[in-house]
Amino acid sequence: MYGIEEKREEVLSFIKEVPASQMNQRPTPASWSIIEITEHLFLMEQLISYQIGKAFEEGSPKETSEKPIHKTTNRDYKVDAPEAVQPKGQMKNGQEAIDALAKSREALLFLIHNKDEETLKKYAFPHPAFGDLNIKQWVEFIGWHEIRHLEQMKEVHKKTS
Repeated sequence: MYGIEEKREEVLSFIKEVPASQMNQRPTPASWSIIEITEHLFLMEQLISYQIGKAFEEGSPKETSEKPIHKTTNRDYKVDAPEAVQPKGQMKNGQEAIDALAKSREALLFLIHNKDEETLKKYAFPHPAFGDLNIKQWVEFIGWHEIRHLEQMKEVHKKTS
Protein backbone atom coordinates (compact mmCIF):
# COMPACT_ATOMS: atom_id res chain seq x y z
CA MET A 1 0.00 0.00 0.00
CA TYR A 2 1.44 3.33 -1.12
CA GLY A 3 4.83 1.63 -1.54
CA ILE A 4 5.44 1.32 2.19
CA GLU A 5 5.44 -2.47 2.38
CA GLU A 6 8.07 -2.89 -0.34
CA LYS A 7 10.28 -0.22 1.21
CA ARG A 8 9.91 -1.75 4.68
CA GLU A 9 10.88 -5.15 3.30
CA GLU A 10 14.12 -3.64 1.94
CA VAL A 11 14.91 -2.29 5.41
CA LEU A 12 14.09 -5.57 7.14
CA SER A 13 16.14 -7.60 4.66
CA PHE A 14 19.14 -5.38 5.30
CA ILE A 15 18.77 -5.54 9.10
CA LYS A 16 18.60 -9.34 8.97
CA GLU A 17 21.91 -9.46 7.07
CA VAL A 18 23.86 -7.27 9.51
CA PRO A 19 25.92 -9.27 12.03
CA ALA A 20 24.68 -8.83 15.60
CA SER A 21 28.11 -7.56 16.63
CA GLN A 22 27.78 -4.64 14.21
CA MET A 23 24.24 -3.46 15.03
CA ASN A 24 25.34 -1.16 17.88
CA GLN A 25 28.58 0.14 16.37
CA ARG A 26 28.82 3.82 15.51
CA PRO A 27 31.20 5.02 12.79
CA THR A 28 31.86 8.14 14.89
CA PRO A 29 30.75 9.16 18.40
CA ALA A 30 28.30 11.69 16.89
CA SER A 31 26.79 9.19 14.41
CA TRP A 32 23.94 6.78 14.94
CA SER A 33 24.41 3.02 14.88
CA ILE A 34 22.19 0.80 12.73
CA ILE A 35 20.08 -0.08 15.77
CA GLU A 36 19.67 3.63 16.59
CA ILE A 37 18.63 4.42 13.01
CA THR A 38 16.08 1.61 13.23
CA GLU A 39 14.76 3.01 16.52
CA HIS A 40 14.40 6.40 14.82
CA LEU A 41 12.30 4.77 12.07
CA PHE A 42 10.11 3.14 14.73
CA LEU A 43 9.68 6.41 16.64
CA MET A 44 8.86 8.30 13.43
CA GLU A 45 6.19 5.84 12.39
CA GLN A 46 4.72 5.93 15.90
CA LEU A 47 4.62 9.74 15.89
CA ILE A 48 3.13 9.93 12.40
CA SER A 49 0.50 7.34 13.36
CA TYR A 50 -0.38 9.39 16.45
CA GLN A 51 -0.74 12.53 14.30
CA ILE A 52 -2.88 10.67 11.76
CA GLY A 53 -5.20 9.45 14.52
CA LYS A 54 -5.41 12.96 15.91
CA ALA A 55 -6.19 14.39 12.44
CA PHE A 56 -9.03 11.89 11.96
CA GLU A 57 -10.46 12.61 15.43
CA GLU A 58 -9.99 16.36 15.77
CA GLY A 59 -9.13 17.68 12.34
CA SER A 60 -11.33 19.23 9.77
CA PRO A 61 -10.88 18.70 6.04
CA LYS A 62 -7.98 20.71 4.67
CA GLU A 63 -7.01 21.17 1.03
CA THR A 64 -3.31 20.59 0.29
CA SER A 65 -1.22 20.31 -2.83
CA GLU A 66 0.92 17.29 -3.68
CA LYS A 67 4.49 17.70 -2.45
CA PRO A 68 7.66 16.11 -3.89
CA ILE A 69 8.08 13.74 -0.94
CA HIS A 70 10.23 11.37 -3.03
CA LYS A 71 12.97 13.98 -2.52
CA THR A 72 13.17 12.74 1.07
CA THR A 73 15.77 10.26 -0.16
CA ASN A 74 18.18 13.10 -1.08
CA ARG A 75 20.72 12.86 1.72
CA ASP A 76 22.51 16.02 0.57
CA TYR A 77 19.77 17.88 2.43
CA LYS A 78 20.36 17.27 6.13
CA VAL A 79 17.61 17.55 8.71
CA ASP A 80 18.15 17.21 12.45
CA ALA A 81 15.65 14.80 13.93
CA PRO A 82 13.33 16.39 16.48
CA GLU A 83 13.98 15.27 20.06
CA ALA A 84 10.84 13.11 20.11
CA VAL A 85 12.18 10.86 17.34
CA GLN A 86 15.82 10.68 18.37
CA PRO A 87 16.93 7.23 19.54
CA LYS A 88 16.66 6.64 23.27
CA GLY A 89 18.46 3.29 23.48
CA GLN A 90 15.22 1.29 23.70
CA MET A 91 16.41 -1.42 21.30
CA LYS A 92 19.34 -3.71 21.98
CA ASN A 93 19.41 -6.05 18.98
CA GLY A 94 18.11 -6.70 15.49
CA GLN A 95 15.18 -8.85 16.61
CA GLU A 96 13.93 -6.15 18.99
CA ALA A 97 14.19 -3.67 16.11
CA ILE A 98 12.27 -5.94 13.74
CA ASP A 99 9.57 -6.55 16.37
CA ALA A 100 9.22 -2.82 17.09
CA LEU A 101 8.91 -1.99 13.39
CA ALA A 102 6.20 -4.65 13.05
CA LYS A 103 4.34 -3.09 15.99
CA SER A 104 4.48 0.46 14.61
CA ARG A 105 3.41 -0.74 11.15
CA GLU A 106 0.46 -2.64 12.62
CA ALA A 107 -0.71 0.52 14.39
CA LEU A 108 -0.39 2.59 11.20
CA LEU A 109 -2.29 0.07 9.09
CA PHE A 110 -5.02 -0.17 11.73
CA LEU A 111 -5.55 3.60 11.50
CA ILE A 112 -5.85 3.71 7.73
CA HIS A 113 -7.67 0.38 7.34
CA ASN A 114 -10.98 0.83 5.50
CA LYS A 115 -10.16 4.44 4.60
CA ASP A 116 -10.36 5.20 0.90
CA GLU A 117 -7.84 7.44 -0.85
CA GLU A 118 -10.24 10.38 -0.90
CA THR A 119 -10.59 10.26 2.88
CA LEU A 120 -6.81 10.11 3.29
CA LYS A 121 -6.47 13.15 1.03
CA LYS A 122 -9.03 15.19 3.04
CA TYR A 123 -7.00 15.56 6.22
CA ALA A 124 -3.57 17.14 6.59
CA PHE A 125 -1.02 18.23 9.15
CA PRO A 126 2.35 19.98 8.80
CA HIS A 127 5.69 18.44 7.92
CA PRO A 128 8.78 20.46 8.96
CA ALA A 129 10.29 20.50 5.46
CA PHE A 130 7.33 20.09 3.09
CA GLY A 131 4.60 22.06 4.83
CA ASP A 132 1.13 20.55 5.02
CA LEU A 133 0.91 16.96 3.80
CA ASN A 134 -2.33 15.07 3.50
CA ILE A 135 -2.52 11.70 5.22
CA LYS A 136 -2.01 9.80 1.96
CA GLN A 137 1.26 11.66 1.46
CA TRP A 138 2.26 11.14 5.10
CA VAL A 139 1.84 7.39 4.63
CA GLU A 140 3.93 7.52 1.45
CA PHE A 141 6.49 9.70 3.25
CA ILE A 142 7.12 6.90 5.76
CA GLY A 143 8.42 4.68 2.96
CA TRP A 144 10.62 7.38 1.42
CA HIS A 145 11.96 8.25 4.87
CA GLU A 146 12.85 4.60 5.44
CA ILE A 147 14.73 4.42 2.12
CA ARG A 148 16.67 7.55 3.10
CA HIS A 149 17.74 5.88 6.33
CA LEU A 150 18.38 2.53 4.67
CA GLU A 151 21.10 4.32 2.69
CA GLN A 152 22.43 5.71 5.98
CA MET A 153 22.43 2.19 7.48
CA LYS A 154 24.38 0.91 4.50
CA GLU A 155 26.97 3.67 5.00
CA VAL A 156 27.27 2.83 8.70
CA HIS A 157 27.65 -0.85 7.82
CA LYS A 158 30.41 -0.08 5.34
CA LYS A 159 32.27 2.16 7.79
CA THR A 160 32.07 -0.25 10.71
CA SER A 161 32.90 -3.46 8.80
